[in-house]
Amino acid sequence: MRDFAVILAAAGAGRRFGGRKQFLRLLDRPVIHYSLDAFAEVRSIGQIVVVFAPEDLDQGTELVTAWRSSVPPELRLDGLALKSVEGGARRQDSVRRGIDAVDASTRYALVHDAARPLIRPADVERLVAATRLHGAAVLGTPAWDSVKRVRGGEIVDEIPRDEVWTVQTPQAAEVVLLRKAYDSAAVEMTDEASALRALGVRVALVEGSRENLKITRPGDEAAAEAFLRARRAHDASP
Repeated sequence: MRDFAVILAAAGAGRRFGGRKQFLRLLDRPVIHYSLDAFAEVRSIGQIVVVFAPEDLDQGTELVTAWRSSVPPELRLDGLALKSVEGGARRQDSVRRGIDAVDASTRYALVHDAARPLIRPADVERLVAATRLHGAAVLGTPAWDSVKRVRGGEIVDEIPRDEVWTVQTPQAAEVVLLRKAYDSAAVEMTDEASALRALGVRVALVEGSRENLKITRPGDEAAAEAFLRARRAHDASP
């Protein structure tokens, strides 16, 4: 049953990276194509809405169209709708516009940052199952290093490592909950979990992969390419 949509957030300016990451090429492909590949393999997903900055909409739409025409036949894209829409000034504005573009019959939505090209279909499947069970869920990984609270460059407190996770995307919930969460947001929200929790919604945490890194600063793309090369080598091995 295709009762999930994906909102792929690709409207950021990439200031810390030094340019728009959504148009970056990793190895021989546009970065956004890797996320599209992963979501196309998840049979619960019936729609992907890609949100671009207004000035990038034409170029972004061309990328999405090029991806669809390059997909191998075994992915069977029948029943998968693709749409490109204009984003807003902030990430939460862009996500909200993506929510507006989701088909009215769709019950759940996954929100994913286009700058995370290494998401695995298996992790998406587990997130889908948790969202159906709990109503809202996000991917994350437990902290490995010691964690400190710092003020003014000085350690002021120790935070128990077993209580700390780093949260990734996709982040998912019922569409009606996402819409209410962002409509109710009184301050800027950095992710869906924050907006949902501010509304009083309980959010389940699903362990993901450390490979699901976000390309944020120069040099991150080299790490992403290393993971991609390792995957290709693994897939090619007998």
